Amino acid sequence: MGTRHEDQPAEHWAGAESLDPTPVWKQYVLIAGLLFGGLIAVLVVSLLAIAPQIVTPPALVPGDRLVLAIGDLPAAGAPPKLVAAPLLGADREFWLVQPAKGEVYAFRRAWSLQVDNGAPCTIDMMGLASVEQRTFIAHCRDGHAPTFTGAGRTVEGGGRDLDQYLVSMSDDRLIVNLSRLVRASDRTTGPVPTGIPQPQQP
Repeated sequence: MGTRHEDQPAEHWAGAESLDPTPVWKQYVLIAGLLFGGLIAVLVVSLLAIAPQIVTPPALVPGDRLVLAIGDLPAAGAPPKLVAAPLLGADREFWLVQPAKGEVYAFRRAWSLQVDNGAPCTIDMMGLASVEQRTFIAHCRDGHAPTFTGAGRTVEGGGRDLDQYLVSMSDDRLIVNLSRLVRASDRTTGPVPTGIPQPQQP
């Protein structure tokens, strides 16, 4: 039936080398290489994760995280502090402010009236800042100049609140994540219905 080995043409015969298993040392090398590569990957990820805790502030670490000393944080109710060059480029400058104890914000200095295609504006501090009233003012190319509180809330004519970076604090340092910009949504104002009492402003 053609099942015996002598029934097969010689050119179909497998050589003796086909019966030899893969040398064990090659398997060990492959496994060791995979383990070593995994350890290196874990080490790199771990170093990136703890980098903000081991560098000396101020420093910009991988992942666009800016590490500042806790002493760079303005006191509660104090005027905001501008964080700019040489640490950051003009497109990522921000205002660091603490309107109330433990309430920390990093407001991006570049802002626009609308999230998309809005007039470009620059956020500046208003004279002697008052975190209870107007702290920031936007200078826009189209002439608008909305104002904002120390918590980034629009006071009048803003259209939307200020954009901010995520901030975290520890005992001796403050970390601003420049890759995580929280953009305030557009705010629309409809007509006030008639015949409905409106709340009085204090």
